[in-house]
Amino acid sequence: MQIDINKIKVSDRIRKDFGGIEELARDIEQNGLINPIVVTPDYQLIAGERRLRAHQFLGRKEVTVRVMEIKDFEHQLQLEISENEHRKEFTFSERVEWARRLEEVERLKVRERMVGGKENLPDQPTGQVRDIVADQAGFGSGRQYDKAKFIAENATPEIIQQLDEGLISTHRAFVETKARLEAAVREAEE
Repeated sequence: MQIDINKIKVSDRIRKDFGGIEELARDIEQNGLINPIVVTPDYQLIAGERRLRAHQFLGRKEVTVRVMEIKDFEHQLQLEISENEHRKEFTFSERVEWARRLEEVERLKVRERMVGGKENLPDQPTGQVRDIVADQAGFGSGRQYDKAKFIAENATPEIIQQLDEGLISTHRAFVETKARLEAAVREAEE
């Protein structure tokens, strides 16, 4: 259901950090609103304040909402907490898989631009593919993405599992994997 964005009432909310609104707005602009904003029948916001702020950032006048009946204030509070608390970040393995697929897409875009003789289009990211992928998949830099790929290709299953569970850092996994490979090379040379 589409409603006038100004009808949505936002009361005092638990979440205060709304970082990444511009990125979310770009994603909504490119891909549409995947999950509608959730409101009560009188348009009190239950869930989706970041999505609402992203729509406002885009200057949108209307937004898609899902109307939900709530029992009482406690129920509304539980819904707000649930939406923000029960999100699961991507594991290391999932993030690497996401980046690899994204890398394929970005390489195809580069080939298409080269074959078509097209200059960099305004809505296309510029720079090295690895840096574009690293930024979009959340690795921070192309070098970090290179380390992640090295780990994914060379680490033991135990190290991958520790990364997925958040028990060790990417840096530690990289150092341990590199040391293990270097030791194997030295042994082979002896």
